[in-house]
Amino acid sequence: MKITNEIPRDWKDLQNKVCKFLNEAGYESESPKTIKTVRGDVEVDVFSVSNDELIKQFICECKFWNMPVSKEKIHAFRTVVHDSGSMVGIFISKNGYQSGAYEAAYCSNVLLKDWNGFIELIERKWLKRQCFKMHQLIHPLSVYTDPLDVPLDALSDDELHKYKQINKKTIESYLICRKIGFEKIKEDSLDVDGITFTSYDELFDYFNKKFTIIIKEYEEIFKNNPIEQWKFDYGIAKYSFDDI
Repeated sequence: MKITNEIPRDWKDLQNKVCKFLNEAGYESESPKTIKTVRGDVEVDVFSVSNDELIKQFICECKFWNMPVSKEKIHAFRTVVHDSGSMVGIFISKNGYQSGAYEAAYCSNVLLKDWNGFIELIERKWLKRQCFKMHQLIHPLSVYTDPLDVPLDALSDDELHKYKQINKKTIESYLICRKIGFEKIKEDSLDVDGITFTSYDELFDYFNKKFTIIIKEYEEIFKNNPIEQWKFDYGIAKYSFDDI
């Protein structure tokens, strides 16, 4: 399954989407950003830093042109990357590159990508981070959905009925969500609650909205019969993302 079905609509949307997906992948990104270089201040399309990788700083150039990018543009971008002290430069073009552009980027720290190539470049990091955030969100459900972990005997008949109804609409999608993170979905689509999803960002957005509401419904049922806090504080399982 793909990370996203989103396709940039114009030059500004391309910059914004590049910045958005980099932030969601865990980078601290801004668009646009005026940075200092050895030749003076320069505005770049997207500026990113990372606190947990060897590559601490990189910049992106986004071109929503109907023509391939020329070698002159790559040479100019290489200069900005070098003069800014950035470790990598990512050039993202709507309509590809001239042959001379590839020669200009050869043996340099500049990567030439289209939109899909950029998404593929950050796919693993984006997916790992979004899976972890989703598992953080649904962690309380590991308690709420287990009848042995909740004080069912203390519930009124009406509360017990509501609990069973919530469990019924939650269990299947909750288990699907838990499974994501152990391995990447190999199929092109995934059916959840009768809805077909073809991208992770749409699926995670659906899970986030659904489970946020459901957790509040569980909290309402048990507000007069609190569940021991240590059950929620036990910690999020150490999910393996080796296969993602």
